[in-house]
Amino acid sequence: MSDVLLPVFNRLGDYASKYKVISEGELRLRIRESLELESLSAREREELENSLGGNLEELIFNSITTRENKISVFSPDMHTKINYQGEVFYCLPTHRYMSAELEDAFLRWSAIKNPPDKVKEVVMDFMHRAGYQIQTQEVRNLAICGQYGNCKCKCIELLAVKSSDKHLRILVLSSIKFVPYLMGDNSATAANSDVDVMVVPTEKTPAPFISFFREHDVGEMMIWVADVERHTLDPFIGIPQDKDIESNFANPDKARRAVSVWMKKMRILDF
Repeated sequence: MSDVLLPVFNRLGDYASKYKVISEGELRLRIRESLELESLSAREREELENSLGGNLEELIFNSITTRENKISVFSPDMHTKINYQGEVFYCLPTHRYMSAELEDAFLRWSAIKNPPDKVKEVVMDFMHRAGYQIQTQEVRNLAICGQYGNCKCKCIELLAVKSSDKHLRILVLSSIKFVPYLMGDNSATAANSDVDVMVVPTEKTPAPFISFFREHDVGEMMIWVADVERHTLDPFIGIPQDKDIESNFANPDKARRAVSVWMKKMRILDF
């Protein structure tokens, strides 16, 4: 193996030691970034791939996450694979009791894959169709979690106004998993009490939403779910008073039926 990969594995090893648990998406991103820091020429990369027998990013990923495909003794070992909340995570095989690290890893990856700026565009288009104007928007950077990962949540607050008696304060987040940290007095940073709606993106599976529904009560506040790819919004919790909002949801009846099914299943499980 060329010496050029030694600093790559060193950086990735330091990252693995720091966080203990890393999602597949984040690990692939860090591998790509580490290779870019080496500024390999196209020829150097081609020679490496020819000598090692495959795509360089994939070879490094497999070297870290499997026992059989090591390409260096300096490769960090994260062959322990865990499915959590619909995402795949890899962790150090010697590490135990990692519920906090799993949660941090999920939040870190959510902030990377679903930046609130993308979700915000869906929300703004939706509110314009419903007859609202976005009067103000404010970006917040909140350190709300991270006993192990020092995870920071970037969120965007919007004030949407239609008339003197129709206005909504909307908080856009990267995941439903961020919401509990913003709800109560015991959280590191509580959301403003006058927030009317929180908007979060879809997830790979319903698991994060089911967990949230089981464990939290948002009171009068509404939660909407944005499908960034389809550029649509649907309700998760709460019913808006404005019919123009209701009529612009993509599949409100289907979304509410899904929530109803979850509630029935939860009652059976609790019983």
